[in-house]
Amino acid sequence: MLNAYHQDKICRGAVVFLLMQGIGGLVWWLAILSIPRWRLPFLAPGASDATLLALAPGDLLFYLGGSFLSAWGLRQRRPWAWTVLCLHTGAACYAAFYALTLSLLSGGGSLGAVLMTPSLLILPALVWGLRPSSLLRRED
Repeated sequence: MLNAYHQDKICRGAVVFLLMQGIGGLVWWLAILSIPRWRLPFLAPGASDATLLALAPGDLLFYLGGSFLSAWGLRQRRPWAWTVLCLHTGAACYAAFYALTLSLLSGGGSLGAVLMTPSLLILPALVWGLRPSSLLRRED
C-alpha cells in the first residue's frame, strides 16, 4: 500500500495529466470541427467524415468532461473523484483501443492511435495508484 506522501504525489500528477489531456482533447475537437482537412489523418482510407464526427457526443461527455471533472474532484479531494476517474479511464481506453484497431485494420488513422497511447497507458495506472483504501485487501 502506498503511504500518504506517495499517494498525494500521484494525485497531484494525475490532476496535471488530466488537465493537459482535457485541454489537448478540447483543442483537437475544435481543430477537427473547424478545419475539415485535418480530419484525414484520423480516418480509415475512404471513410467519410461522419465516422469521426459520430464520436463527438461520447467523446465530449466522457473523455473531455470526465477528464476535467476527475481533475477537479481529485484536486478538491472529493470522495466521488475516483469513481469519475474510473468512468473516464474506461471511456479513454475504449477510444484508444478503437484508434489502435482502426489503424491496424485499415492502415489509416494512425495519428489517432499515437495521440491516444498516453491515455491508454497512464490512466489505468492512475486508477490503480489512487484506489481508495477501502478497496485494498487487509490481512487479519
